[in-house]
Amino acid sequence: MRFPFALLVLLALPLSADLVVPQTSAPRILIPVAGDAPGANGTHFRSDVTIVNLRDAEQRVMLLWYPQDGTPVSRTITIGSRSGISSEDFVRNVLQLSGIGAIDIVAVNADNAVDPFGQLHATARIWTPQPNVVGGEMSQPFPALVFASAQPAVKWILGMRRDAEHRLNVGIVNPSSATQRFRVTIIGATSSTPGEVVEIEVPAQAVRQRNMTGASDVAQILVQNISGTGATTTWHAWASSVHNVTGDAWSQTAFAAPPAQ
Repeated sequence: MRFPFALLVLLALPLSADLVVPQTSAPRILIPVAGDAPGANGTHFRSDVTIVNLRDAEQRVMLLWYPQDGTPVSRTITIGSRSGISSEDFVRNVLQLSGIGAIDIVAVNADNAVDPFGQLHATARIWTPQPNVVGGEMSQPFPALVFASAQPAVKWILGMRRDAEHRLNVGIVNPSSATQRFRVTIIGATSSTPGEVVEIEVPAQAVRQRNMTGASDVAQILVQNISGTGATTTWHAWASSVHNVTGDAWSQTAFAAPPAQ
């Protein structure tokens, strides 16, 4: 089942400043990627998520799961006044799901219409037990984003690495009600010449993640919405570099570069 929403987001920040951590609260927040899924070399990645209701009244919250594989799922919870919920394995324990996907966190009224007065705040990190180390773990923060219904058609992801020691994953979440297509271009740090170019189709309310093979030391990533709706339809992209042995990783979310002066 699909769950499209229209939303007036109440923001005091410009569209480009869309991180919810730690700047603000909002009626609707998107965690672009989360999961409970095994990785390479004995890793098992989980999402540690906290959601806080900053209102002086209890808040009904709809949690929408946009999967990499499968059908979108929803669950509705209530969070008390000035309180929150937290789980180190949110996808399994709260959503009762597994795999990789995105979490759309929406403040709603009793009839499940979007509540524009919602004041939600969310944090997320992805973590895994460290292979071959008893009791050890590694994690990376994954910022939650204020949901915006309009997005630019071109975004960049910088600061990633892909080499003999690190693999590179690029992901895109499409919360909209229509399929979208994207072109992902990898550009090495020492060259302005495009390297690999791949096109990724992302179904409505779904996530697609792609392992980007090839050779480059520092990767600059250009993500273009080529479906013709990029300026009016929401989407987000991210990339993660993961150490091939330990599973240690870091990630960056895509951003819109400022126009040329």
